[in-house]
Amino acid sequence: MLNRLKDMAAKQVGKVLASEATMKVLSSAELRQVVVAAINLRAGAREALEARVKELAAALELATREDMATLRRSMRDMEDHLADLHEQLDQAQQELAASKAAEEATKAAAAEMLAAKGREGPPEGPAAESAAAPEAPKVAEKKPRKAKQA
Repeated sequence: MLNRLKDMAAKQVGKVLASEATMKVLSSAELRQVVVAAINLRAGAREALEARVKELAAALELATREDMATLRRSMRDMEDHLADLHEQLDQAQQELAASKAAEEATKAAAAEMLAAKGREGPPEGPAAESAAAPEAPKVAEKKPRKAKQA
């Protein structure tokens, strides 16, 4: 029943739109001017309303759509920067782990060499002494400073 009613209404609208009188009215310059004026009026009212809302939001210290869009962009930029920092941190941690592993391997190899030399007996000569017992790095002692007299 409802479909039949819609079909009949559509046919009647089609007949009215196809009539010569309707075509004359729709093609008239006056109607076009009125439609353009109505569209412009609506756009002007919308712009005025948006400006007033913006002023009111500023007076009440509320965030506007533009403020929210700016905030979203800033957050997106910060999230991207944070992701870059996470990648750099991961890379630095991997490099540190690789460096520690290499250092441990070097220490293990040195300890193994020392153990092997210990089984062979003490090496002879000054070159063997420097290889067997590396010197500890020298640290300069700090002397206390004298207080400046004013």
